Amino acid sequence: MRVEVQAPKKDAGLIRALAETLRGKAEKAEALRSVLTKALVHPEVKTAFDVFGSELPDEAFTGVFDQPRQQDWREVNL
Repeated sequence: MRVEVQAPKKDAGLIRALAETLRGKAEKAEALRSVLTKALVHPEVKTAFDVFGSELPDEAFTGVFDQPRQQDWREVNL
């Protein structure tokens, strides 16, 4: 299928790279498709679980939990 889009000239390389990835290797294409769908089709995040339970890479949370708890642990019987 051929698609024509209008975009700023500075985005032309990005759009070409997106198209190349989407028609390339299935694994990379599916990963990109998933990220784009979440970002563009369902952009609203409703709860913290939506963010932390998402498929975002671990790097997205770097620095968020950078201070591990070292005291005041309590034992929990499950």
